[in-house]
Amino acid sequence: MRRAMGWIGAVTVIAIVVARAAIAQDAGEIKLGAFMPLSGISADVGAQIKAGTEVAIDRAHEQGLKLGGKPYRVKVIWYDTEGKGDVGLNVVTRALTVDKIHAGVGFLSSDVFIRVMDEFQKASVPVVDCCAASLKIGDKIAANKMGYVFQLSPTANDIARSLAAAVAANVKPKKIALLNENTDAGRDFSRITRDWYQQNAKDVEVVADDFVDRGVTDLTPQLAKIKRVGAQAILGEIYGSSGPVLFNQWFELRVPALVAHMGATVSAQTFIDQHAKMMDGAIVNNRWWPARYSDVSEPMMAAYRKKAGTDPTNFVVQAHDATLVALEAITKAGSLDPDKMRAAIEGGTFAMAWGTRKFTPLAEGHRMPIQTVVVQIQGGKKVPIFPAEIAAKADGKYVAPPPYAWEKK
Repeated sequence: MRRAMGWIGAVTVIAIVVARAAIAQDAGEIKLGAFMPLSGISADVGAQIKAGTEVAIDRAHEQGLKLGGKPYRVKVIWYDTEGKGDVGLNVVTRALTVDKIHAGVGFLSSDVFIRVMDEFQKASVPVVDCCAASLKIGDKIAANKMGYVFQLSPTANDIARSLAAAVAANVKPKKIALLNENTDAGRDFSRITRDWYQQNAKDVEVVADDFVDRGVTDLTPQLAKIKRVGAQAILGEIYGSSGPVLFNQWFELRVPALVAHMGATVSAQTFIDQHAKMMDGAIVNNRWWPARYSDVSEPMMAAYRKKAGTDPTNFVVQAHDATLVALEAITKAGSLDPDKMRAAIEGGTFAMAWGTRKFTPLAEGHRMPIQTVVVQIQGGKKVPIFPAEIAAKADGKYVAPPPYAWEKK
């Protein structure tokens, strides 16, 4: 009897294992390509994008994915663009021709994304850009009727205009300097900032407008010039490994002009913690501000805090939302058919961490406009100062220098 019972128990265990294996084997697979700089000068931002993508995938698995009543799992394939156009093209080619992904998400550098977006269109594979901000992306989508390409990222328009308005309203400068990287996004930032001041604050003079290479290690010539011409604010974006260079050399040269940054890299609390003294008083476009924008916002923030031990940055949120869009579009389409997925993205309204949003029509560039939040760094903390309604809710008020960082003990 004991032997018989033991045999029955063993058979039962084997049957359960076999059944589970059959279920796992029966589950379909969604191959999602995730593209970001996991190494190189922007690897810190790439790590944020990766974390946001993971949070969205974890959420999808917890809720369960089904297509036509059949369970599906997401197989995410990570691709390191290194922030370089040639590398980005190589990994995208592999993703589309060898790995045969069903959809793509990610991208940080506009130069890289502009280089590779044609490949997704030619392969009829939907891609949702989370973080590349250049206006040329939407322009190219519209001009070339690139129906499979979508720009979820706030554009240079959203970012630069908010920062320009925040500086004008709070700093009230008479002279400003523009300092950007020599990239598509950097050139957009410069042009849009100039245009905004010409239209809204004509008495403000632009006394310097300089561009530097990505990964620059010495900003002494530009900062010395800005100090010489008497600018009261420096607007632009020097980020990645060059972010610390900007603040370190600004501090060392004692440039009496407030740094107003477009936000990439330097808006992360980890960056602020490392450079709190030098950043004190600086204005930063934080883009995203933690709040309840939809039912997804708070669970997303809680999941990220559990994962990383800190609040999510805008890049985390944008990567999460881009991934959510891709996966929800597949669910809404009820298929991995690329045309049905594209139509679901194009016509869908999505409840995401950054609100309930939708893309503009193809003729308008498949963009997803958003109002960004600008903060001031005060005592190592981010305090909202723009727009006024967000600042009021958070009791945020601008603190005018001097004293500048080097004058404080």
